[in-house]
Amino acid sequence: MKKLLHIFQFEWMALRRSNTLKILLLVTLGAGIYGIYFGKFEIDKQNTRITHVQQHEIQQFDSLLHWATLDTTLVRNKEKFERALSPVGVGWNKHFTYYLANDPSPLAGLCLGQRDLFPSYYGFDVSSLHKQIYVGELANPMKLLTGNFDLSYVYVFLLPLLIVALFYNLYAAEKEGGTLLLLQSQPVPLFFTLASRGFLRFAVVIVLATLLLILAFLLQGISFTSHMGLFMQWLLLIYGYCFLWALIMAGIVWLRKSAALSAMMGLGVWLILTLITPAMLNLFVLADQPLPKRSEVIHSIRALNDRNWKSPKSFVFDQFYPEHPQYKQGDTTDFHKWYYASFTLLDNQAKTLNEQFEEQVVASNKLLNQWQWLAPAAAVHERLSSMAQTDRNSHLAFLQKVESFHQGLKDVYYPRIFANEAFDYDDLQELRSRLNL
Repeated sequence: MKKLLHIFQFEWMALRRSNTLKILLLVTLGAGIYGIYFGKFEIDKQNTRITHVQQHEIQQFDSLLHWATLDTTLVRNKEKFERALSPVGVGWNKHFTYYLANDPSPLAGLCLGQRDLFPSYYGFDVSSLHKQIYVGELANPMKLLTGNFDLSYVYVFLLPLLIVALFYNLYAAEKEGGTLLLLQSQPVPLFFTLASRGFLRFAVVIVLATLLLILAFLLQGISFTSHMGLFMQWLLLIYGYCFLWALIMAGIVWLRKSAALSAMMGLGVWLILTLITPAMLNLFVLADQPLPKRSEVIHSIRALNDRNWKSPKSFVFDQFYPEHPQYKQGDTTDFHKWYYASFTLLDNQAKTLNEQFEEQVVASNKLLNQWQWLAPAAAVHERLSSMAQTDRNSHLAFLQKVESFHQGLKDVYYPRIFANEAFDYDDLQELRSRLNL
């Protein structure tokens, strides 16, 4: 034990004297603090947008309630009164635009994941949901290329570089400095000495990683007591990831090459595992199971919409009423009934297209997961985004919530639309309570 403490003491003294190490630690710490700030900045922007649209929704609904009490003997009030109580509406005259927000999780600022690619809220009315929310590509090419410089980026990409910098000369420095023979002449085995020194260097990385996560929780206002489980999961995952890189560098040191060659080998492995392998796996999966572009699905939805608009009203009702007999009134001429019936058919058709698309995505992800162990950086980042609820699965869960919310709106609106009934003031108050506005 005394020998181990003696080795730690002298190694720590050597590390403290190293200006290069101090610069590396300061740069990594600075990058981590910037990543914490950037993540908080992005999430704060999303929260600001969400708050804005929620306030806008409340203000607009208050306007509806006010319009529902207007004196209709005045001509200027009649249009607003009718709009407030009429469940039907097209374009700018639609009854109301509802908003549903995907509130960020407390840890979203630590790993932004795909929150910058997917909308943080959707605004829609009671007409076709798919036509309103699938209006563009779901990916930002520049963001896919550069990623986000958040705390997870520092953990996944920069900490391995710090480990490479700390370990590459563990053996070579002794050999090139002429002290290797002196170490070998000691009663302590050379392997024990190098392993002890490597352990201390690894501990420096672990302390820095822990410090950054503690700072992230403090600076982003995340409660330790409420999220201690996630805090420990993050630490254990990062510890394991750093240990993997320490093992890789230990293998390179074991080859007993020069410091320059060891450094180049470490950087080469970093380049392969963090950049090249994920790109190659993606190409392999796309070659084996090519995915349709989201733009093709969007184009198909628009084509279906155009076809419905060009179809005779009777054609639309012949498909709509058998599936929704509760709304059948025998009227096949009313424009608004045809309008909402056609959008219901469009949603059913679009849902089928999206389910086919998602089935192909799931199949591709399943194949990718089989080989993800070859790209530990991608696997760790995916796990971090999953814990932060910023991954693709979290967004799909939000979309299911949106669809359920939209169906609830249809259950309120459609009986009135197809029975030619209007809302009254109490109906609007009940709807507001249901929406928690």
